Amino acid sequence: MVTLAGPATEAGYPRSGWPTGVPSTAGVRPAASPASVARGFDPRKTRDPAAKRPFVQQLFTSIAPRYDWFNRLASFGLDQRWRAAAVAQARVLPAHRVLDVCSGTGDLAMLCATRQGGAGHVVGLDMNRAMLQRACAKQRAHGLPIGWLQGDAEALPFASDTFDRLFIGFSTRNLSHLPEALREMVRVLRPGGRLAIVETGYPANPLLRAMYQAFLFTVARTIGWVLTGRCWPFTYLARSVRQFLTPQQMTDGLQRAGTQVEYVPLSGGLASLYLATKCDQS
Repeated sequence: MVTLAGPATEAGYPRSGWPTGVPSTAGVRPAASPASVARGFDPRKTRDPAAKRPFVQQLFTSIAPRYDWFNRLASFGLDQRWRAAAVAQARVLPAHRVLDVCSGTGDLAMLCATRQGGAGHVVGLDMNRAMLQRACAKQRAHGLPIGWLQGDAEALPFASDTFDRLFIGFSTRNLSHLPEALREMVRVLRPGGRLAIVETGYPANPLLRAMYQAFLFTVARTIGWVLTGRCWPFTYLARSVRQFLTPQQMTDGLQRAGTQVEYVPLSGGLASLYLATKCDQS
């Protein structure tokens, strides 16, 4: 775990503090070049957890500078509406402690901090340093009180029952061990706390679903190539959508992790919102 810029810690948060500035890379394994990953890894094999994790990290390192542009263009700006819907329906309050897992460039964390009016406690966590550096720059530009951690969504560095709200946006399909990650996210929620998952959708209409997946493999890939000069990251992203769980399968997994789940299709099912409330174990 590496800490990045943000506010001071409080009880229940990591005790290493939030030093000013982006940390050095000491102790962090250097990344292989994205080109070498592209040549040596078949995206169809990403169901192997041992191979998937390094591949996904190199993918996001390679597209981090243009990640926000890709999201806005490929979704026609709807991705921010979907994030805003998640924050609104999760009912984030000023006093809440909020964790944004797989925070990426920090859009969900910043929406939460804005909703709290600077009075809350928001932490963004991501494994990828390049994405977090983008998040730090955006946070400083907006003057929002957010702490950033480089860490693992499947082994969260927090005590149990720490957070009131937890978010993860468009990232559950990138995790190597999803059932374990869901249990870990539920673990750090307080009883009655809410986990909000925003993910690419599964339209109920078969024709719309086929058109959506065709769009990902054609138009979205072309947008990615124009922005980054690379096609392979967006081939993986399109495949990960096609191969991901159905809403019923995701709901079943969240229930097994110890939550009560509400599924909310967004924009006709182009995106999925799962609102999972942690059951009281007492």
